[in-house]
Amino acid sequence: MAYYHHRKLFTPGPVPIEKHILAIGSEQPPYNRTEEFSQFTREIIGGLQQVFQTDGSVALLTGSGTAAMEAAVLNFLDASDKVLIVNGGAFGQRWCDLCKIHSIPYEALSMEAGKDLDLLQLEEQISRNKYSAILINAHETSTGYLYDIESIGRIAKEFNLLTIVDAIGTICADPFFMDKWNVDVAILSSQKGLALPPGLSFVAMSARAVSRLNRINPKTCYLNLKDYLANQERGQLPYTPAIGILVQLHQRLLDIKRITLPILIEQHRKIATEFRDAIADLPFSQLPERQSNALTALVCEDMNALSIVHHLRHHHDIEITPNGGDLKDRVFRISHMGAQRKADILTLIKGLKEVVFSGQLI
Repeated sequence: MAYYHHRKLFTPGPVPIEKHILAIGSEQPPYNRTEEFSQFTREIIGGLQQVFQTDGSVALLTGSGTAAMEAAVLNFLDASDKVLIVNGGAFGQRWCDLCKIHSIPYEALSMEAGKDLDLLQLEEQISRNKYSAILINAHETSTGYLYDIESIGRIAKEFNLLTIVDAIGTICADPFFMDKWNVDVAILSSQKGLALPPGLSFVAMSARAVSRLNRINPKTCYLNLKDYLANQERGQLPYTPAIGILVQLHQRLLDIKRITLPILIEQHRKIATEFRDAIADLPFSQLPERQSNALTALVCEDMNALSIVHHLRHHHDIEITPNGGDLKDRVFRISHMGAQRKADILTLIKGLKEVVFSGQLI
């Protein structure tokens, strides 16, 4: 049952984790209802503000990124709103699903997979409708597409929209400036660019978002963000958090502070560029017109994408990411996040070339 311990991960969460971070995860978690842990929590919040590039509040949740997305819908929107959702793939659709479940009126601007968003079309649609908010994924990880959040935030500000951004797949891999780009709510989780185990997610809020938060009474206990902010004033969380991952997060944020965020982003860019250059002669095309450093989404010309995924898994102990839906037979994805080394990337490229040139797929 330990087969997976030897697989090299090129998946966009979980990602490979540095050994010293893994070692922290094997230690006994501390008791959290102490003043020492309160100070520890405050330090984590400060580190996350730096990662989000915000002076605003950040709520610490134990749950996946979808939990944070749902928290955003529950805490900042209600039935009196009408929101625009930019839907460019599986995670854009998740915004639609959440709004439907919680009876938030919405319209979706649907995009073809990997195609560039027409900002003039977006602005025109917003100008013709009385939206109160826009929901978008900064990086649609099902296609690798990176939205121009800076320009979208500028448009949203012009029309006084609350801007809610799932930045889970982009922060630490691409530039993201929450305050500078007029983002009101930004969401992150632990298992992507932060390169930690899954289990934590974070909701960062502008002052405007906090003001709106205080006017809404969400029908939730566990995801009530007002409770988190109130408890975090004393350095605590309202419910027992994933303490072990918080300890790992604390160290990871110290590492990022030491490395600096711009250098970490540049490391992602370099890995992505070198990988894309190395496979330029293989019969794959790159899906998105505007790519993130976090991953490369490849379109198969004459092969089945799922067969490539299975072949690398069973013959090379390499885990890459398949797609679902209409893209499942055509597209697979390679992550560039986490503790990837040059040797790992060369092993992956060798495996891909074997798949292409051997003609043998399982």
